[in-house]
Amino acid sequence: MHVDADKMTFICSFVLNASPMPLPWSKKKRPGDDEVLESGMTMTEIMDERKEYVNNIGIEYRFGCYEEKRADSCQLLGEYFEAVQTDFKAAFDVFRSNCEQRQFPRSCFKYGQYLAAGKECEPCFKQAIPPLRMSCDGGIYKGCRVLALILWNGEPDRLPDSEQAEQLMRRAAELGDHEASWILSTWYMGSSAKLKREKTVRSDHKMGALSRDMEKALSYGLKACDEGDIYQSCLNVSRMYRLGDGIPKDENKAKQYNARAKELHRMIKKGWNAGFTG
Repeated sequence: MHVDADKMTFICSFVLNASPMPLPWSKKKRPGDDEVLESGMTMTEIMDERKEYVNNIGIEYRFGCYEEKRADSCQLLGEYFEAVQTDFKAAFDVFRSNCEQRQFPRSCFKYGQYLAAGKECEPCFKQAIPPLRMSCDGGIYKGCRVLALILWNGEPDRLPDSEQAEQLMRRAAELGDHEASWILSTWYMGSSAKLKREKTVRSDHKMGALSRDMEKALSYGLKACDEGDIYQSCLNVSRMYRLGDGIPKDENKAKQYNARAKELHRMIKKGWNAGFTG
C-alpha cells in the first residue's frame, strides 16, 4: 500500500477545519449542526466524514510502517502522531526506530531534534549528534545546520569543534539552507562584530571561532539576504557596506540593503511568511 507524502498537509487542513473552497455560509450566519446543507449533509455529518478520512489515513500509515516496513510510511506515521494526534511519545518512538533500524534521513533529523530539545526524553546533545549526522549525510540541510550549531557550542565535557561546524554549515548552505548562509556570514565576521546573529544552542560554555574573512562574510550574507529574504542578514550587509568593514565602502548599497531589511521585517510582522511548522 503506497502512501502519498503530500497528504500530510491536506490532513492538517482537515484537522484545523480548513476548507480548500469557500463555504456557502462564508458571508452568512453559520448553519446549525443538524441543518441540512446544499450538499445534502448536515454539519455534523461533514465533520464525522472528515474524522473518518483522517482516521483512515492513520490506518494506511500504520499498515505501511508496521506491516510493509516502509521507511517513508514510518516517517509519515511519526508526523501523523506529532501533527494530527499530538502524541509526541508515539512520534518519538517511531522516529527513533525508523532512524536506528532503517537510517531514514528525515526520521533521523526528527529523532535528533527530540534528543537535543529533551522532548519525551532527557536532553542530550551528545546523543543527538549521531542521528543528526545521518540526516545531514542523507541531504537534510536542517540536520547539517543543527549539528553544526551543536558542534560550534561546547559543553562541560565536550570542546567546540569549529572546523567540523564550519564544514557542516557550509554543507547546509550548499543544500539550499539560507539560514545557514546567514550564520556562516556572522561566523566569518568574527565575534567582535556588532551584528544580527542566529541564536546558538547554548551560551554558557565556550563557543567556536573562525578566522575573520570579510569576503566570505559578504558572500554568504548576500546569499542569505538576496535569495533567502533573511532581514537580519540584509542589515549585516548594509552595515558592512556603510562602514567599509573589510570591503569597499558603498553608501548606495548600504541604503539599498537597509531599505530591503526594513521591508522584509515589515512583511514578516504582517504574517507574510507564516506557515505550518509541525
